[in-house]
Amino acid sequence: MKAISFLGFTKYQDTTYLNPINGKGFTTPFFQEALVEFYQPKTLYVLLTKTVETCIPRGATETNWSSLQKLLADKVDLQPIYNVPQENSTDDIWKLFEILTSRLQPNDHVVFDITHGFRSLPVLALIAVSYLRVVRNVKIEGLVYGAWEARNKETNESPTFDLMPIVSLLEWTTATDQFIKTGNGQALASLLHNSNTKTEHLATSINDIAQGLRLLRPMDVMREAASLPNHIAEATPIVSKSIPPFATLLGRVEKDYGNFGLANPDEHILTAKASLLRQLEMVKWYAEKGQTVQALSMAREWLPSLLCYHFSLDPQVEKPNRAEMELLLAGGKLKDQDGNTIQESLYLEQWSNIQKNRRKQLNNLWGGQFNLANLRNDVLHSGFRKKPKSAEDIVQQTKEIVEELHAIALVWGLVQDES
Repeated sequence: MKAISFLGFTKYQDTTYLNPINGKGFTTPFFQEALVEFYQPKTLYVLLTKTVETCIPRGATETNWSSLQKLLADKVDLQPIYNVPQENSTDDIWKLFEILTSRLQPNDHVVFDITHGFRSLPVLALIAVSYLRVVRNVKIEGLVYGAWEARNKETNESPTFDLMPIVSLLEWTTATDQFIKTGNGQALASLLHNSNTKTEHLATSINDIAQGLRLLRPMDVMREAASLPNHIAEATPIVSKSIPPFATLLGRVEKDYGNFGLANPDEHILTAKASLLRQLEMVKWYAEKGQTVQALSMAREWLPSLLCYHFSLDPQVEKPNRAEMELLLAGGKLKDQDGNTIQESLYLEQWSNIQKNRRKQLNNLWGGQFNLANLRNDVLHSGFRKKPKSAEDIVQQTKEIVEELHAIALVWGLVQDES
């Protein structure tokens, strides 16, 4: 294991630092010596400014660097990092970042000591820790701080704080943000995996919602999202023991994905309206997240489902139910090249009795002005067709289609969730 520490320019006093793992004390003026005692690193890198390396603090007889070398002789492989910049310029910050990260190799185990970090170094170390965990799979064994200023003056004992929970909070925040913004729940589910059944249930729920969204399975998403609030409520007390803000983080998840929840989306008689409203929310979600292919695919399927709802048909049955509704959307009649009718929808008469403006609105979206069915095909065929739409046009038309879907929902009375 390696350790990285900062040495400051102060005459340090003896104190008994307490081990954050077992509470045992070690008396020394230099926290680096306690660090070596507590964590037993093979190598200790010490960052030194020119001042710390060469100047003697007031009241001392030698430089802190010289004193530390004597204390740690034969205890650890002590590696100085000289000429650490002392300013806060952008160039200096990036140099420090490079110094911190260049000493570590993939899969290293490391302890960061920020006790004597100056100016922006503690924050920089925190960022470096997060970076290294991701890009080099570095295992951070501790982000420690020997709190001399918090010592018990009667016993001269100083606590040692391990700030790894703060790093963990960053990890949880990043994973939660990724799930909310993209629908990718893998990182968040991975953090939830442990031996506790309740957190495993939440991890499974998040994974299933993410997979359902990714693979265009709205029924699966609705079912899983319906149980999400309960799984969050069960897991929150457990995870909050180590990550207190966990409840707030998952509050965002519940707000964004709980709205998709519907326990029985397949009950086309009892929950058809509620299901359509949630599917419409998913179309909007896809469009807002830049997932245009999914938005168009679900938008195209939403229209036949709407007509199935109107005619009290099961939208899960492709033939004849969905095929009949698609025929209505295309005009209700199928004709040959000579203009002769070769097929007529069984629902054409009932369709004709619907208000003209309502029928026209659906026809325009399906194959008229908006030509949703054709646009969806253009996208799914990857543009390998005559006169394919440009990517910019597809995105713009998708936004217009989403707006039109909401307008249709209002006209067709889909304004409230009655579930």
